Amino acid sequence: MSTSKKKDVKKATCLDMNDTDLVEVHAKLGREKHPPTKHFIQAPLVFVFLFGCLIFFCAIQLAHSTNNFQVHPPLPLVEMTMEEKKEKNLKRKLARGKKLFNSRCAACHKPDGLGEGLFPPLVSSNWVTTDPGIITKIVLKGLKGEIDVLGKKYGTNVNMAAQGLSNRETADVVTYARMAWGNDASEVTESQVEIYKDEASTQEGQWTGDQLKDIYKDSFKGD
Repeated sequence: MSTSKKKDVKKATCLDMNDTDLVEVHAKLGREKHPPTKHFIQAPLVFVFLFGCLIFFCAIQLAHSTNNFQVHPPLPLVEMTMEEKKEKNLKRKLARGKKLFNSRCAACHKPDGLGEGLFPPLVSSNWVTTDPGIITKIVLKGLKGEIDVLGKKYGTNVNMAAQGLSNRETADVVTYARMAWGNDASEVTESQVEIYKDEASTQEGQWTGDQLKDIYKDSFKGD
């Protein structure tokens, strides 16, 4: 029988079947067993699991090597000793003091603290490097009259440089003057400034050199 005839017979057979026959045929086909598929699905699942593990471990490695994927990771926390902290704070204080000095004092005393012969030098001066109360009170209230600095007399008229400054800012600029240009004097603190303010509260107007020399006699021995 030719192929075309076989198709015609099959077509005729399907046309002769009613709905009930078609349902039975489909039910029979549904009961027929498919070819065995054991291990067909397990193998791909194993590969999926291994691939997932690979991605997981690669992500961990990347996280460790790229600072948790941060473009700008924070700097590592470094523990400092008390001395290192004090040194760091002092450097900041001197930087702030220098800025204040340049804006309020350098016009007369010059950035190098020498005064260029017209104003009293601050370098190696007893008025600056001995008792911190002297220079602090000058900054707080000003200074007028003649004073002797390093063997030379200067007629002074120093205004209140600390006017409008906080205790911290006053301490900063005084500390800078006592430690800059080779001066080797102690730091001045905010609490010291507060004490000197109280001591100078009864002073009306600018100090004179004689007043301060009388208060701080030990600082001017030999002058």
